[in-house]
Order: sequence, then structure tokens, then C-alpha cells
Amino acid sequence: MAQRTEAMMRASRITQLCMLAGVLAGCAEVSVVSNPAAAPESERPVLCVGRAQCDVFWRRAQAWVANNSEYRLQTVTDTIIETQGPMVGRTGLAYRVTRVPDDKDGARIYVLASCSNAFGCTPEPSTAVSAFKLFVVN
Repeated sequence: MAQRTEAMMRASRITQLCMLAGVLAGCAEVSVVSNPAAAPESERPVLCVGRAQCDVFWRRAQAWVANNSEYRLQTVTDTIIETQGPMVGRTGLAYRVTRVPDDKDGARIYVLASCSNAFGCTPEPSTAVSAFKLFVVN
């Protein structure tokens, strides 16, 4: 009987430790974002002039994010494109693209790429942002 009680207590401790580890892992979200110092050109917005060009750029932005993100599109409006994520521990990038209109029918389009893996993202956020910009303007 004493062996059984001891075994049950040991199993209970192991269960408690596993539960604690799970809770801590869920709280330990680390978001890795593009490093401006590594590639300052990736932090500059895409500029568009006129409604027609801005609309084309915005459609291209949505297409690029939909085809290059590990995550599904969550929000798509005239001013924001956002994916789900990033999920803890995964290296795939999640994106947030914002369109800030100016007073002359133009806009600035900003993109932010991030993951939640302490060891880095795949691809590197600055590389993905550069590819995004190249696709949107060409």
C-alpha cells in the first residue's frame, strides 16, 4: 500500500510539472521582428501616387501576403492586411501591412513581418520585407 501511495504521489508531481511547463511555454511568446539596423531600406514604406497606383499596389500586397505567409489572412480592409499568428515556437512569418493615405490620393504602405521563435525566423524578416516591396512595386 505504501508503494502504491508513493507511486501515485510521484505521478501527481510529474503531472503538475508537465502542467506548469505547458503554462509557462504558453506565456513565453517571443516576437522576432525585422531589424532596422540590419536592413534600413526594409523599414521604409512603399510610396504610391494616385488612387489607381495605390489600389494596384494594395491588391499586390494582399496577393503577396496570401502567397508567402505561413498563416491565413485574418483581416483585409482598405487600410490593413493582417495574418493570424505568429504562434509560439514557429519560425514562419506573420504579417501586418498598413496603408496610410496622404492628402493627395497617394499613400505610404508599411509592412511588418514577425515570428515567435527565439532562435529566428524563416525567412529572415528583412529579406521577406524586401521581397514584398519588390513584388508590390513591379
